[in-house]
Amino acid sequence: MILFPRPHEMTLREGEYFLPVKAACDKLVTFYKLIREGSSGVRLAENPQYGKEEYSLTVDENGLELGFSCDEGLFRAATSLWQMAKRGGGRLPFVSIHDKPEIGRRGYMLDISRGKKPKVDTIKRMIDFLASLKYNELQLYMEGECFKYAAYPKETADFDCLTPEDVKELDAYCRERFIDLVPNQNSFGHMYTWLKKPEFHPMGLYEDENDIASTLNPLLPESFEFMKNIYASLLPYFSSEYVNIGLDEAYGLGKYQIEEYCRKKGKDVVFMEWLNKLNDHIRDTYGKKVMFWSDMVYNYPQSYHMVPKDAIALEWGYELIQSQRMTAHCIDYKNAGVRYYVCPATNTHACFTGRMDVTTFNIRTCAELAVEYGAEGILLTDWGDSGHPQSWIWSMNPIALCGQYGWNTGAKQDGETFKADFIRDAERYVDEYFFGGTPLSRQLYRMANYYLLEPERVHVCTMSFKELTLPLNVTRYAHLFDMKDSGDDFYFDNVIYYVRRVMEDIEKLPVDETYKREIRLTAKLVELGSEICKVKLHPQASKGKALSLIGMIDEILPEYTELWNLYNYERGSERFASCLTDRREELKALLAE
Repeated sequence: MILFPRPHEMTLREGEYFLPVKAACDKLVTFYKLIREGSSGVRLAENPQYGKEEYSLTVDENGLELGFSCDEGLFRAATSLWQMAKRGGGRLPFVSIHDKPEIGRRGYMLDISRGKKPKVDTIKRMIDFLASLKYNELQLYMEGECFKYAAYPKETADFDCLTPEDVKELDAYCRERFIDLVPNQNSFGHMYTWLKKPEFHPMGLYEDENDIASTLNPLLPESFEFMKNIYASLLPYFSSEYVNIGLDEAYGLGKYQIEEYCRKKGKDVVFMEWLNKLNDHIRDTYGKKVMFWSDMVYNYPQSYHMVPKDAIALEWGYELIQSQRMTAHCIDYKNAGVRYYVCPATNTHACFTGRMDVTTFNIRTCAELAVEYGAEGILLTDWGDSGHPQSWIWSMNPIALCGQYGWNTGAKQDGETFKADFIRDAERYVDEYFFGGTPLSRQLYRMANYYLLEPERVHVCTMSFKELTLPLNVTRYAHLFDMKDSGDDFYFDNVIYYVRRVMEDIEKLPVDETYKREIRLTAKLVELGSEICKVKLHPQASKGKALSLIGMIDEILPEYTELWNLYNYERGSERFASCLTDRREELKALLAE
């Protein structure tokens, strides 16, 4: 593996060139600056005919030359050279590379609203990884209680989270690496954090006064004023020309207080009216263009003529079936002249580890559709459902793989290989970047597929995860499965044995101890979730193991908290930890019966 992501055109020749040691430094930005300043011995050749990220890299008997048209292209060239120099200890093969991205915008989105709020240094570490993979966009997904909103200071007065100064610092850090930090603030659905508070409750859509709403009422003037205040608190600190205003999963649309209005106008029209109202305000006040999740209207292509000019629809779908359905949606966007992204997922949410077979299919499908039907970008989403208990270590390989596909999708998927070479290259790159070359990623892939041994395949989660978050007396999860119909202990015993066996192999590897602690904790959580599934299958017969499960929870909780606090602000850890303490109390009650 000479380069990752793989370049579009590369020719290797016999011969070798040694790059001066001072140029082959650890920090990519420092390396780039040395090259740009002309103090590295690298020849720079400006080519105005190149696109902004297009570059050439030539190593031969005459030395080393980089071709580019602007600083962004030079940075991409320097990134490739930096990677080759690090891998070869400064020794470079004779090579000729001509390269440019296949998808214009290549982004990563991290949920910082539903549990984890990473510290600034943690986010910078993520940004450096993205830059090494030639990403050019980052979004930090916000609902509430993750940012110090000046308009509503009491909401975050009692805990630490990102401040305006933090955002300005991260914005500058991203710009230095040619990454666009795009604000991402939900503005319709997913407003539970706000609407559960008595002073904001009247702005929600609900059937009963005692219901906790999750969707704003778009017909109320106070809802619009609320969003204006949120934007005024947030948007001035981002230099990006874009803002993601969310609007996904607005489940109250067409119901409750607005049911009659939606019946007359059409749900899709009501959605578009709210989108346009927010768009006009953001354009006129901040000069920014909006992005929006398109799930509420992608089945209404007749309404696409109402999409604001320059707005970008975000076509998301994370499961196998959703990935397949995207084709029709992408064709509709293209035919309607709507700008759009495709949005796969790391699939780490609601399963502890990710589900890598689904993830690799999802990312590959999205990238190929983006190229075939003209999407402007690909945005890899990383969600934090149910308290965001999963470690970021499980996101590393999906991020690397999407970096490859965003830059170069390669030959179109055939009927056999599943592009295993891309998957293995991504793993090798993560192993080099984080684990000192130790082949840990293959073991992570294996552990992540534990859910294939569970008796049910479940939409965007695993049984072991979901049942751990639900009370012991709840066996059904939505319409998807009921533990009472899930066979016997055999399946979950297999999960436990499998995860323990993979963990034995990981323990033998010379990997940083903190990484091992994170993986051990993950394995323990999967095991605990599987044991809880067995308790739900036959609660009375499980009394004998209740005490040992309580002991397991008592071991997990302090380790969970300590690892959480290494990378994240303290507030938020209680969201998932409360699930563990609730199961502990229920197990105690089971013992007492």
